[in-house]
This record gives sequence, C-alpha cells and structure tokens, in this order.
Amino acid sequence: MAMTQAPAAIVAQSVLSATSLACASRAKVETLAGKLANAPTFMLAVADSGERKSAADGIAMRGIERVVLEMRHEHDLAMAEYREVLESLARGDKKPKRPTSRSFLVTEPTIEGAFKTIDCGAGFLGWFTDEAASFWGGHSMSKDQRAKTSGIVSKFWDGAYFFRPRATQEGDGYVPPTPTTLNLMFQPILIRDTYGDAVLIGQGILARMLPAWPESKMGSRKFKRATDADKAIAEEFATRTADALKTTLENPSEKILTLSDGAMNICVSFHDAIEAELGPGGWAADISGFAAKAPEHACRLSAIMTLFEDPAAKDVSPEVMEKACQIVRYHLNQFKYLCIADTNETNMQAAQDLLDWLRRNLRPGDAFSTERVMQFGPIGTRRSKALSPAIDILLKYHWIIEVPPGTKVEGKARKKAYQLSPHA
Repeated sequence: MAMTQAPAAIVAQSVLSATSLACASRAKVETLAGKLANAPTFMLAVADSGERKSAADGIAMRGIERVVLEMRHEHDLAMAEYREVLESLARGDKKPKRPTSRSFLVTEPTIEGAFKTIDCGAGFLGWFTDEAASFWGGHSMSKDQRAKTSGIVSKFWDGAYFFRPRATQEGDGYVPPTPTTLNLMFQPILIRDTYGDAVLIGQGILARMLPAWPESKMGSRKFKRATDADKAIAEEFATRTADALKTTLENPSEKILTLSDGAMNICVSFHDAIEAELGPGGWAADISGFAAKAPEHACRLSAIMTLFEDPAAKDVSPEVMEKACQIVRYHLNQFKYLCIADTNETNMQAAQDLLDWLRRNLRPGDAFSTERVMQFGPIGTRRSKALSPAIDILLKYHWIIEVPPGTKVEGKARKKAYQLSPHA
C-alpha cells in the first residue's frame, strides 16, 4: 500500500487475487454445505480513474508476470525449433506436432478471450482486467447475451462443466470445470448497469464476486518515495507467488483443505449470524443472494490465505477463518452499499460530498449543526430537501452521530445536531 498509496481495499483485492491464482488454482476447500468448493475467488473493485488500481495490480502481479514471460520465451524457442524442423523435412515426411502454449491468463475483457485461454489446457484461469467497462458494456453483456454470459461466469465460480457447441467447431463443445480467479475493476458510472440490473442480481453473478468501493484517497496522497523495506516486501511477495505458480503449473494434482474443528465453529457462527438477518425486515434481506454465499466466500478466502502461508497445509486454522470472516463482513457492507447507491444515486452522491466536506472542515468528534451545512456546505446539500437524505445515509453508515437535543453546538443549544464519527 505504501508504494501506491491506493485505498487499502484495492491493494488487498490485488494481493488476494494474485495469491488466489498462484496458490489456490488447484485447490478445493470444505464448506458448510457439505461439499468441496474451488478455492479461487472472484474480486470486483469499483474505483474512479486515478485511484491507482492498475498500479496496485502491477505490483501484486509481478511474480505472475515473470512466469508468464518465462513461458512465452520457452514457447518462442519451441516455435523456432519447430520451424527449423519443418524446413528440414523431405517430401512425405511426417510433420511434428505444433508446440502449444499453456496460457492461463486473460486480460481481454470478453467471454471469448476466456474460452480461448481455456483451450490452451492449463486447467485453470486467471481473468484480470482494469478495463471491465468493456466487458459490462460489450457484446458479452449486451441485452441479448447478458443472461447467458452471467450463467457461464457463474459456472466458472461454481466449478461446473458445460457444453458450448458452435457450428464451426469440432467436437461437442464440452468445457471442462475450470477453477477461475477473477479480478475486475470498473468506474462508479457503471453501478446502475450492474448492481441496478435485475438480471445480473437474479442470475447470481454479482453474488459470486467480492465487491469493494473504497473511499477515495485522491487529494491526500503527497509524494512519498518507496523505502527499501517497501521494495523488499513487494519483491518477497513476487518471488513467493512466482514459485507457487510454477508449482501449480508443474503439479496437476488437486489439493484438498478441510476445516479444523475451530474453523468450522467460527464459520458456523458466521453463517448463523447472517441467517438471522435474512428474514423479513432483516439487514441482509434485500441482499440475500450474496449473503447466502458469504460463508462459502469465507471458506475460499481462508483456503487462499492458508496455502500462501503453508502450501502443504491440510486444514484451515480458527485464526485464519476468523480473518476470512472479517473480510467477508466488509464485503457484505460493500455489496449493500452498492445496491443502495444504485437506487439512491443522487442521495448517495450528496452524502459523499457532505462527508468529504465534513472531513475537510471538522475533526473526528466535532459537532456541527444543519444550519452550518446549509450556509457553508456543498452546494448540493444547501436545501433541506437534499440535506435530510444525505444526513440519513451518513447516520445509517455511522459516519456521523446524532447528539442529544439541547446540546450546545457552535455557541447555541440545538434541537438537532450531529457529531462527526471518531472513525470518520
């Protein structure tokens, strides 16, 4: 994080995605459903241009890129040798088989790009792009194709096989189960087309992605030269992910992780706490698709973190499972926030503008009156009709706290006033 000054959630998603691909592409983990699930995870970041998502991905993916370049070099040498053999063949000699490249990385944001990579036969897939707008707004997610593409991507996460026949292809179009790590990014302008799309919500594709729309750090990132310690940490991560990926490529055997008794107990408690909120009027009732998958998300993350620390591990510890559940709790809040942002786009923007203004003009714990906001605050909140919904949103997410009536604020007892949260 120190090397890019990107929001912590964006850095974390980059690191977890790289770890998922390198360490967990041939792993399965026990879940509460009594089945084994693929360990790789799907990540989705919502960020404006300039949030340094690409920079964070670049550092996290260094080890993987080294392996990709090595594989390309080996393929180039094999192709050169293949061409030499072809030139030396006499008429009637049998041609050697053309060398193939075991590609596993997709950077083209289309479903066709994913299928072409699967055909290379590595047995797993890494789908990484910060140009996800081309995916959500492209042919694959057009009105006619959206439901089908959503189903295909969901099958990648589920670890299911399917058939995709084409008139021009040989065979029956069988696509084998392909463990997939996905790391996408798009800008907030697409929230309405994603988290506001009933088809995408209903198909479950978004429920399979861990979303993050972190608070922007733009405006506070004064230049800071990376220290030797920062560089050493990044290099160690690159070396470890490169080594893990090479092992994953060379050893096709599948790893199975079970949940230790302690990890199982923690995950069960996590499940039960969420289940209690799924009923009518519950906090998670309107995001039931994602909330229902939260325990499996936690199991997958726990496997990824476990295998990074110990590639030979056989089970997940309670400590790792607790951390995984904490991460998924964050994503539960983010998922709901994104859904709310779609249905209340104008109010959400006003709330964000107000929060930014409060942070700039107050210290955490300082009190303020609505009169001050309406006189000096953001233009969009200088009317009570716009200010009230923005205040309600900040209260709901605990960015501000209502103070008791009669509290003296700015030299006057107020019927209604608020305090900037100490955590803001």
